[in-house]
Amino acid sequence: MKTPSKERGCDVKINLGRRYKKNADRLSNKHGKRYGVYQCPHCNDYHLTTKLDKVCQYAQILHISDPEPNP
Repeated sequence: MKTPSKERGCDVKINLGRRYKKNADRLSNKHGKRYGVYQCPHCNDYHLTTKLDKVCQYAQILHISDPEPNP
């Protein structure tokens, strides 16, 4: 299993906090993208990923958001 790279920097990644599901869903609807949320093994924050096709290669995904269709 791959581990997210510390060299890519946790400081510049968004931290979704305790309400990571609500925040990820809100961003998903805003940008029209699917996001996965994982807990970073380096900083223990909750970060987003769009690499959902590689989910099985990385740490456990805690939540996958799906944007609501626009009417």
